[in-house]
Amino acid sequence: MRKTARRLAVLCSALFAMIAMTPAQAHAVETRPVPVTASDKYALKSVGAGGLYVSVEVSTTGSGEAMLRARKAAATLEDLGAWEKFTLHTDDKGVSTTLRSEANGNYVTTERGYTGTYQNLLRARGTNAGDWEKLQLEKQTDGTYALKAATNDGYKYVTAEVQDPGNDAGLLRARGDSVGSWQKFQLVYLGEENASDAGGRPAPASPAPAADFRVMSWNVCANHNSACGNYRVEGPSLGSQITDRMGTTTEARQYRAVFLQEMCESQAKTIETWLEAKTGTGWDVRFAPIKYTVDKSSVKAARTCDNAGSAASGWKDRGSYGIGLAVPDANVWYHSYDLPSPQNKTIGTEWVRMEQRTALCAVLPAEALQFCTAHFSAGLDKDDLDGSKRREQAAELQKIVHSYTMPGYRTVYGGDLNSIPPDSASPDTPNDLMTSAYAADKECDEGLSSTRPRDGRATKPLTGRSIKIDYLFGPSAGTVVSCDVTADAGESDHYPIKAHFRF
Repeated sequence: MRKTARRLAVLCSALFAMIAMTPAQAHAVETRPVPVTASDKYALKSVGAGGLYVSVEVSTTGSGEAMLRARKAAATLEDLGAWEKFTLHTDDKGVSTTLRSEANGNYVTTERGYTGTYQNLLRARGTNAGDWEKLQLEKQTDGTYALKAATNDGYKYVTAEVQDPGNDAGLLRARGDSVGSWQKFQLVYLGEENASDAGGRPAPASPAPAADFRVMSWNVCANHNSACGNYRVEGPSLGSQITDRMGTTTEARQYRAVFLQEMCESQAKTIETWLEAKTGTGWDVRFAPIKYTVDKSSVKAARTCDNAGSAASGWKDRGSYGIGLAVPDANVWYHSYDLPSPQNKTIGTEWVRMEQRTALCAVLPAEALQFCTAHFSAGLDKDDLDGSKRREQAAELQKIVHSYTMPGYRTVYGGDLNSIPPDSASPDTPNDLMTSAYAADKECDEGLSSTRPRDGRATKPLTGRSIKIDYLFGPSAGTVVSCDVTADAGESDHYPIKAHFRF
């Protein structure tokens, strides 16, 4: 985005004296752009340290930089800064989790290579979520959590060193063999700090002005599917593909939203830059992750994208994977919603961990426009085979679009909804998931066929057939000037769908 006021800054607090360590113990800490997501934020509150919150000491220099310490006293959650805030991530579908610091954007690492009293010290220095960054959560009977890390001596519980004097007081180390008060932490939910949703949606302009604009939705397949050309790509490649599909510069300037599915968090700001270069105007790209429930817990962690690069050239973190919503930077409110999703369960003899799906909305109050996108569960035997959860997701999306939205907004919504239209000639089932959406609103391709009005051109090519599972809906009172589905998947496994609306 072009607005300087929206740039995130790292919050600073008092400096602690540098802990002396040998050069062999030192590891450089990379300060990366702080992620801007509509993801859950947490603080760690140490039971053994008398309720002090854990801070990431980004201003400490040397080999103690970004170490974790139970040191922050806070009367209210508003007293917490970026040093005390974390997001939860998983690269193994919730078997373990990784903490990422909101202060420097890095993952928390257990320093297995350190020796002496700082062996297995926790520091926010990881630029990838690897083995040293993995933590197991164990929920205790009192509702607190123990954090368990793999060390060179086996799995150890993270301990707040409350008995250590001076500059060592409260440091977090993985060294406990059992769980006592020093090993207990409260995971304090802080909400979706970057969701800009305080007080709900702002009132739209009244009367709503006339609007003539374009919207595109595209599952870019830049996530875990190695069969897609966008597998492991970074932002510049994706930004180029997206803006190329927006048409001429004149057409691109008519866009008010781009819905993206199966993208990676690190791609968001680069896509934003490409949109601004294409249109000559400011854009924001909002992102919301798809999650997994972490084993032995009741919390959810954002699934990480497969890294970019290779073993030979080096791996590069792409952050979480999920959905994106690109809108002009006149947007002042956006919010993500957890959709009802299949829960982890045993199928046959296998414990199957299920993706927790999400929706994301943003508003342009001055234009009385709202945009919402989602990516529903898939009809797989290890996801939502019978469609029961997709029915709930479709119903929840209708609530988000209509019941949760104050009068006056005109909403365009859609995305990869993983279901065929009610009038589709395809033998795929179920085909009734989008019935309520067609009853309430008008789909981009609706009416294209007189014999099958609630159908449209295929957006998902499959072996031997193609189906429509990507949608763009707008209010029935509006006009769909044009709808375009070009059989050009590019490096994806979906075709983009583009609509020109007039209200």
